[in-house]
Amino acid sequence: MCQAHRCDIRVRLSALVMAGISLFCIACSTAGRRADQLARAGALTPRILQGADFQHQLYARLEATGDTLLVFIDGDGVAYTNGGTAVSTDPTPHRALALELAAETPGPVVYLGRPCSFSVRADPACSPDDWTSSRYSAAVATSMARAVARYAGERFQRLVLVGYSGGGTLAVLMAAQLGRTAAVITIAANLDTDAWTQWHGYLPLTGSLNPSDMAPLPSSIPQWHLVGDRDTNTPARLNARYWATVAPDRIWHYAQFDHVCCWAEHWPAIFARIQAERGP
Repeated sequence: MCQAHRCDIRVRLSALVMAGISLFCIACSTAGRRADQLARAGALTPRILQGADFQHQLYARLEATGDTLLVFIDGDGVAYTNGGTAVSTDPTPHRALALELAAETPGPVVYLGRPCSFSVRADPACSPDDWTSSRYSAAVATSMARAVARYAGERFQRLVLVGYSGGGTLAVLMAAQLGRTAAVITIAANLDTDAWTQWHGYLPLTGSLNPSDMAPLPSSIPQWHLVGDRDTNTPARLNARYWATVAPDRIWHYAQFDHVCCWAEHWPAIFARIQAERGP
């Protein structure tokens, strides 16, 4: 092979690498811009808050009044790329569905970003384990609970945790640490992480906690669990161990919903129904 040909190959490979990096950066910035636009539309103000070990991106409705704060937690985001063969360098969700729900919910709300996502993805405390094998670790749950407690301060006496997908996993883990938790709402959540990883053939989440292995939440914390019957990411049967610890009439099935559709579109009506059951 001639020297010029080898040089040409190196140039082409370099260009492909740089193109890949550029596309990745564009995707990251696009996800952040989309989240900012969505937050503004819902009158949510961005800020950064320190948790226990991690920094967290928040979007909060600062001007709303009331003593109950709704805390929205998103799914796992982008843990892996290339069809699951490579660890992502940025787990920021491409579609922040829980932020969509927060923007549509009246009253005091805060969207609590998971570690290493959005504007805090360069947090020195972060390592890839925090969005892969340890995504539901005690350290992650404690940091998020600490951030919520700091934000709530003395203003909010009751906390309602709303978690979508893996955010529902964390909502259950956080609820045990927050003395002011008044309710937990999960949406398409994986509440038995061992069953979930086995179902998909994923690597075990060795650094994570499994809600189905934890002590059940006290009966003083009502729970609502929303399930899409067309959900192939988290089929309801995978949560059988967790379902055994909650009231069956608080597991609501939606025949036409899957893991993504149609939670955002129907959230106002679903939330109104939960509020009617919760009472003032």
